Amino acid sequence: MIKLKKLTSALVVCVALSVTATSVMAAVQPNMAKVEERKARKTQIVGERVGKTLVKAFDLYNEEKLDEALAVLLDAKSSNEFDTATLNRFLGNLYATKDEKQAIKYLTMAVKPDLLTFADQASSMKLLADMLLQDKQYQKAVKAYEDWIMFTGEQNSEVYMRIANAYYLMNQHDKVLAPADDAIRFATKQIEGPYQLKMAALYELKRYKDLIAVVETMVQLFPENKQFWVYLGNFYTLTEEYGKSLSTLQLAYSQGYLEKDSEIRMLAQMYANNSIPYKAASIMEKHIKSGLVKKDKANLTFVASNYLGAREFLKAAEYYGEVAKLTNEADAYRRQGSAYLSIQRYNDAIVAFDKALSMNVDKQSNVYMSLVDAYFYQKKYKEAYAALMNAKKDPAMARQVRSWESYIKDKAKQKGVSL
Repeated sequence: MIKLKKLTSALVVCVALSVTATSVMAAVQPNMAKVEERKARKTQIVGERVGKTLVKAFDLYNEEKLDEALAVLLDAKSSNEFDTATLNRFLGNLYATKDEKQAIKYLTMAVKPDLLTFADQASSMKLLADMLLQDKQYQKAVKAYEDWIMFTGEQNSEVYMRIANAYYLMNQHDKVLAPADDAIRFATKQIEGPYQLKMAALYELKRYKDLIAVVETMVQLFPENKQFWVYLGNFYTLTEEYGKSLSTLQLAYSQGYLEKDSEIRMLAQMYANNSIPYKAASIMEKHIKSGLVKKDKANLTFVASNYLGAREFLKAAEYYGEVAKLTNEADAYRRQGSAYLSIQRYNDAIVAFDKALSMNVDKQSNVYMSLVDAYFYQKKYKEAYAALMNAKKDPAMARQVRSWESYIKDKAKQKGVSL
């Protein structure tokens, strides 16, 4: 299963969107009459002394003398509330480039009296919210963004996206969904960010059916995003819809969207889960040979066991041999011998079984019984009997040994073979 924690870094980046108006009910409902009153109120102008201070500070800022510009503004004083709010706004804007906490301090003082022009008040409130989010004061950021919506009357997709993002970062996953939906409905074009947030939140909430519905929509809206196909294929397994998982991954594979080792292994596993072992083995084999999938014990064993399940015994033997060469493990030789035995490649089976025994394979009596088969069907009764006697040392094999012992003796006697 893909780890959704990997998404976090991508999800915290807010998507910049254009503003659109709509009559759809949203999470925040501003009083538009009051918004119009604010827009219509009389515009004030700063006094001459403060105006000169602002021009001087602005010139210094343009000369990239930020500290000097801040010093000029910090030295300025005024008894006029509007002038003071304007000075604080400029201080907040400048501090936003270097010191979040100072920016928050001065922007808060700037917007509190609500004396700035409508445009300046709105931009300051928005910047304050951004600074709070950047400073990880997520709950305050949510409130600040909602205040901005109430003040401006704008149903802004970007702002709702940031509200949803703040809730996600606070692990309040149930609160992510409504603002994410608002970010979707107020966007001027379909965008991925809100859907990704919904996906991550629903995953954390373990609402898997809702999660799948969202990702199905994502695949339809953004079919070129290869990762969404992988997510959908993964998420179907959460509701045990393995057929749908396989269909999704097959389609993604046919379009060249599965490009990673993990993705190919996931597709192969879905073939196996859907009882299509030949495809499971062959697709893994193909990408091991291409170098995309790592040639290691787990992957080679997967190929071998699925070829075995598909009754492709020669291929299974080949890959158990690959496992044996890679790991030098006795059990791999035992499995290889069993695969050869299934297709009557008795000499090859004997070589593999002998190798397993030489390495002290577990349950040696089982291997000796397999050797009995391999020798007997070659009419090598003496060797078959010797292998049987070794198996007889295990009391658990007593019943099988009894059934074979008299049979081998009879056959050997018929052929004139001395045991």
